[in-house]
Amino acid sequence: MTPFERRLLIWRENFSGSFSAKVRWRMKHDRNPLLVTVQDKYLVRQWARDLGVPTAPLLQMAESADAFNIDALPPDCFVKATHGCEWNLLRRDGVFYRFGAGADFVDDEGWPLPAAAFAARRLDDGDARALWRSWMGQKYRLAEWAYQEMTPRLLAEPVLAQRGGAPLRLYRLFTMGGVVHAIAVGGPQFARTGSDYLMHDPHWTRWRMRGEQIRVNEAILGARPDTLADMLQTAQRLGQELDFVRVDLFDTPGGVVLNEMTVYPSGGEPGRPTPDAAFNRWLGRQWTLPRRTTP
Repeated sequence: MTPFERRLLIWRENFSGSFSAKVRWRMKHDRNPLLVTVQDKYLVRQWARDLGVPTAPLLQMAESADAFNIDALPPDCFVKATHGCEWNLLRRDGVFYRFGAGADFVDDEGWPLPAAAFAARRLDDGDARALWRSWMGQKYRLAEWAYQEMTPRLLAEPVLAQRGGAPLRLYRLFTMGGVVHAIAVGGPQFARTGSDYLMHDPHWTRWRMRGEQIRVNEAILGARPDTLADMLQTAQRLGQELDFVRVDLFDTPGGVVLNEMTVYPSGGEPGRPTPDAAFNRWLGRQWTLPRRTTP
């Protein structure tokens, strides 16, 4: 997309009230303090527990890189910065790797690859701690207001598994005022293959998008979860006080677990969350913006 095409797309989205236009409006105008709570990967844990929603076990939390105890970590876990996006490391067999979106760590179906496949992302413990110090000294994307209000922290969580033993996937529930309007299935295998989300309505009817590129095994990754009703109820609980939030869930052997909540999906980038402009406009119409709260 050329700069001119991008500006033209933004203008069209702003004119039509498309989904990404409303994300950008929120970034610029909405200063609801609850946005900070739910976007913060640490604070959202207590928010969820108060509403009866399980989260991944917390293995460790620290407010400085030097206070984080590597020796206390299990051989396999994730270490994340709570105040940024894709600031995370995978620890596997006691070794740290820069995980990011995870595209290098799974095959096209989502099964974990051997460590040799992502050896270039390996970090020794000293390099991992240096990277944590870097994260702790940064603010993520100045345009995304909620991140600027967060206390930097590090936390560790276990590696989760998919119910039924299939490849792990992430369920992203687009929720307006507690009502789920769309559910996108994604995960590292989608980033690896350059595949668009598998988008469904709340009844798990597949939406076919104009221009979509699906390069994953839809029969496996797009299968209706047995816990769909639990997912919808979870999103309703977590999203009822917000005009919009994306609730990201895992379906684990122990039940539905909150991964995170997202208030600025894709950072307001135009042409999201799908390549279908008509769907993006429809999704934007489901979102009623509040009055602006900026000075």
